[in-house]
Amino acid sequence: MQNLMDRSEPVSTSDKRLVTALRQMILDGSLAGGDKISEVRVSEMFDVSRTPARLALRALEVEGLIRKRTGRGYTVLDLNFGDLSKAYEVRGVLEALAAGTLARVGMDAEVEKELVDAINGIDNVLDSNLPVDELVAGYQDANTAFHETIMRQCGNDLIGFAFDRLAGLPLLKLGTLVYNVEKADEELSRLRFGNMQHRIVLDALRKGDGLRAEAMMREHANQVPVYTSLLV
Repeated sequence: MQNLMDRSEPVSTSDKRLVTALRQMILDGSLAGGDKISEVRVSEMFDVSRTPARLALRALEVEGLIRKRTGRGYTVLDLNFGDLSKAYEVRGVLEALAAGTLARVGMDAEVEKELVDAINGIDNVLDSNLPVDELVAGYQDANTAFHETIMRQCGNDLIGFAFDRLAGLPLLKLGTLVYNVEKADEELSRLRFGNMQHRIVLDALRKGDGLRAEAMMREHANQVPVYTSLLV
């Protein structure tokens, strides 16, 4: 069962900052639905070479925010936030099922270490004085690791297979983060609260408490979708 999210090339930390900036521009309307965007345009906008521009655009294509044109370049897609909210609900059910399943079957030492490392990694990023673009990239890496580990190591491959059918929709990729720099204090509080929920999920997994793991993961996954932070 091939993971749809594995279609993109590896993206470096600097490239992830570019992805974050472009994603925010799409969500706040700076890049509107129907707009054309290309490697050349991104290179000029951010004063970067064609390589990071190309990788960033491919990452956004995987996220479902842009679509490859017949010729060169991409088109920014119109976003239907009503449909996205419904998709988030489905993702929440799948993530909750994965957490509950992992708690019931038990996690091995390697899986536990990956989850602990992800949680500690988020704490380290949030407690640092990193520039916001590096903070967002670091948080997203660790957050993705936490959610991917549970989804892929829960002991039921069909859960991940079902999730992959959603992965091509905008912003549904596990760990995707939109960070509103104009509300930095609120955003940091939101991220700290999210990592506290990670710790509760981990505690439930350690205790084999499937109901608690499932309930907390559903609550965590079904919080206000990350993209709405740019719209309020």
